[in-house]
Amino acid sequence: MPRPSPEAHALAERYRLALLETPTRGVMGERMGRGVGASLEFQDRRSYSVGDDVRHLDWRAFARTDQLMVRQYREEILPRVDLVLDASRSMGHHADKAQLAVDLAVLLAQSGRADGLHVNVVRAGDRPEPLPLDRLADEGVEFDGRVTLAASFAGLGALLRPGSLRVLVSDFLFPHEPRTLLAPLAARGGGLALVQVLAREEERPTLSSALRLTDCEDDATLDLVVDRVTVARYQERLERLCKALDEECRRLGARYARAATGPSLGELCRDVLVPARLLDPA
Repeated sequence: MPRPSPEAHALAERYRLALLETPTRGVMGERMGRGVGASLEFQDRRSYSVGDDVRHLDWRAFARTDQLMVRQYREEILPRVDLVLDASRSMGHHADKAQLAVDLAVLLAQSGRADGLHVNVVRAGDRPEPLPLDRLADEGVEFDGRVTLAASFAGLGALLRPGSLRVLVSDFLFPHEPRTLLAPLAARGGGLALVQVLAREEERPTLSSALRLTDCEDDATLDLVVDRVTVARYQERLERLCKALDEECRRLGARYARAATGPSLGELCRDVLVPARLLDPA
């Protein structure tokens, strides 16, 4: 079972989780939103409209202008993040890929918590279940789910909080239609981000002789000759998958980042996660 690396913990102190969009307002929290709410910080005045709270009438402005005005205040929001980690066996097939997935999950979750966000981690294995962040940060996670992420999503809705920012870490290497897959994540959420984790071998397979491939989840087998034509077709299909995920994220106003093993975690933060607006330097 891969445990988070010291680098993941160190980087969590150097970056903050970028807010994808202003979450829906909740009880009083640590951040000020862009909207208008009921905090004590004055923002602006506007003309009175029928139905406005009369307690916010600005009587001094009325005395000066003979016009009824109401005072507006900046809303206070309670930023919440639901981070969903794909725990299927496919994620643990390559040791370096499993390590990267754990490191990214811990980095994103801890950088959010350090910035004052309330972070909830969900392990999406054979069935989705809460995973305490401290446990993830100390022990890592076992990638042993025998169903695909899409199948695991059946019970996910009850674990996602209304208005939360949703972050999904997965390889997405299973049959699915992006719009159908992401619908339960986007529903009633305050923002969405996808982090696709791939092994270098999954991005750029090497040529070899005949192979017998075994599906990580259902143990189905496929005999295949990995020649140049086969590799080219695979890479074309992979690029179509990644493009479809990116396009669906754009349609939803979500963020998408693709991270592969090879570069250091620090390089991925600088070259992938920051440009994708998932992280900001602290």
